[in-house]
Amino acid sequence: MRPLMVAALVLWTAFPACAEEIPRPSLAGHTFVSTDIVPDAFVRGYLRTSVGYAQAAHIDYPPLIVHGDTLKALDGNLVYALLGFEYQHALRDWMAVRVGFNMRSRLGTQVASLVSEGVTVTSGLDFGWLARLRQTQRTSLCGSLAVANQTVTIIDPRQFAEDVGDGVPNARLVDDVPTVRTAGSLRYAWAISRPFGLTLLAEGSYGESPRRRGLDSWEYGLGGSVDFDAGAAWNVPVGVALAYRRTSLPLMTTADDSDASETVLRLAYNGKSDFLVSLDILGVLGRENSKAESVWAGGVAVAMRYYF
Repeated sequence: MRPLMVAALVLWTAFPACAEEIPRPSLAGHTFVSTDIVPDAFVRGYLRTSVGYAQAAHIDYPPLIVHGDTLKALDGNLVYALLGFEYQHALRDWMAVRVGFNMRSRLGTQVASLVSEGVTVTSGLDFGWLARLRQTQRTSLCGSLAVANQTVTIIDPRQFAEDVGDGVPNARLVDDVPTVRTAGSLRYAWAISRPFGLTLLAEGSYGESPRRRGLDSWEYGLGGSVDFDAGAAWNVPVGVALAYRRTSLPLMTTADDSDASETVLRLAYNGKSDFLVSLDILGVLGRENSKAESVWAGGVAVAMRYYF
């Protein structure tokens, strides 16, 4: 009888210890502050949502040439909006499956930007797998494979006017372009110290162009994130992450002659071991069409992530 009581006491005291295990990504005493543009390198179950807004102001557009006629160049503004949802489920301690929905929209708010850039809405689902390749006390390396099925809705008055002027049959003002892309990536995480962590991303993809007459293409993406956990340093439930990502795949434009970059400064409340809520300061630098110079857009987003 006494051995049974001792065994029951051991199990009872061990159960709370397991329940207190931190579900958020952590290594060597450092708990990472994950960002949306540079995903973490850990097999975890989570639910993520985000919504954001950005604006690019005072863009100088070149003259428009339609059927030999040159139209006056004007200034304009662009507005971006984004919505994201992602669910990841850990099938094993080394493998997870995920599904996500993303929508981005971009539109001109003045006549010049509306004519030059039109309206672009990209939305769709992506499905992927994540596997842990190697893990040490301070590092984690994961590989990911994914398939994205998206629809790009383009309202392009400029291209429509050029097509009509050139006599293109069945010219379209509104065009829905379905695209399918496959992608593979490597993710690496390093716990530099208890307060600081580093996450790196290298990605390659192949698939259809967002333009109906475009060719299939190979694209790349590179990114990195440095995060700071104030809880480990000063016992304050705040986390900060600075992330940067550069990609050859257009983010919100159908131009294919320039890379685009994103930056995120994330300010997060991380007082809960299974929950993260954050305010993101966004920045996007990219070419908006084949003739205009690259423009900078800034904005904010709110994101929440629940780990289980």
